[in-house]
Amino acid sequence: MINTEELTGRQICMLLLEQNIVEPSAEEVAQFMAGSITPYTFMRNRIENLEITPAQLALDPYSGSIVVTEVNSGEVLALSSYPSYDNNKMANGVDAAYFAELRNDLSYPLINYATQQRTAPGSTFKPVSATAGLLEGVITTSDTITCTGEFDKVTPSPRCHIYPGAHGSLNVTGGIQRSCNWFFYEVGYRLGTVGDIYNDNVGLNKLAKYADMYGLSEPSGVEIEEYAPEISDLDAVRSAIGHGTNNYTTAGLARYVTTIANSGTCYNLTLVDKIENHNSGAVTIHEAEVRNQIDMDPAYWNAIHTGMRRVVEGKQYFADLDVDVAGKTGTAQENRNRPNHALFISYAPYEAPEISVTVRVANGYSSDYAAQIAKDVYEYYYGLKEESEIITGTAGTLDGGAISAD
Repeated sequence: MINTEELTGRQICMLLLEQNIVEPSAEEVAQFMAGSITPYTFMRNRIENLEITPAQLALDPYSGSIVVTEVNSGEVLALSSYPSYDNNKMANGVDAAYFAELRNDLSYPLINYATQQRTAPGSTFKPVSATAGLLEGVITTSDTITCTGEFDKVTPSPRCHIYPGAHGSLNVTGGIQRSCNWFFYEVGYRLGTVGDIYNDNVGLNKLAKYADMYGLSEPSGVEIEEYAPEISDLDAVRSAIGHGTNNYTTAGLARYVTTIANSGTCYNLTLVDKIENHNSGAVTIHEAEVRNQIDMDPAYWNAIHTGMRRVVEGKQYFADLDVDVAGKTGTAQENRNRPNHALFISYAPYEAPEISVTVRVANGYSSDYAAQIAKDVYEYYYGLKEESEIITGTAGTLDGGAISAD
């Protein structure tokens, strides 16, 4: 109706006011009615003040999730899903009207987006490919691969994310640091090459082998419902940069980066701290189980850790953070008609890792937005900012001056 000019922006704002969906100040209403505030400004104010949900606007992004782990124990310190709901209205008798509202909400708040949403991991998958390349012997820590922008060894030819530019010669650390698609296309190609013949299935099987070592072949271990991951079974070259048919939950990616952070111990993550018997009062302390160990040369781990540290060092918005973070960004396209997914896997402190923070904003445009959210988590966890400085009650504005799409 807006497109056909049957309904104006002003009329939409009037509907919101007349139906008491929003309650701006009397002063703002008076300014709007007098025409001194445009419908655009009026609506923008509602979004900024969190008075209107993404579902009401049918706009992306409308969901996000964060998982924080203790990397040396496999314990989940926080698992957060947005949008969510008020548990108090769902306990000791369900509020029927509220439940109906939740079921009709187009942002699906009843889904746990940390464990029940799977998307392509994008470039956050590249450390898996680096591990595969190093352990399969198709690259070394000192080998360089020259990015020329367009990878013409397969058809159709994929391109690096900076095409028509090119990264030039990079070793594996530089490939992670620059998130060079061409570098990892070549790794995927080499993994699938037997003699002089490229075999897609050979490459896919090798990538799947190392994804499994990081726990990406099954649910993360958390004791709530979690969708099983999907390791790519299509196109080893593109799968090596986290595309193909790779699909993982935020919890699954959290287990993966936990394994990177502690240099090889893959846990079955746990949400349970202890179990207490109500009758006897006996308490059983619960610990995460070790799923498997990745036995890898410390020089290989160092190459991956250094690359991830340099990723974060290249982000201006991390410059004032008083704890050193290592991480990997990922921007994954799933649908050309919707924004890309924004992902960030990370851990800190870089020198002696304690926690990991994994963030996904589905259809969140760029990985830099996910990384900036993770920065807020680190500031909160390490007491670098007051909670009131981080949680302001408004939508706020992320740093748009350094946005990339790797």
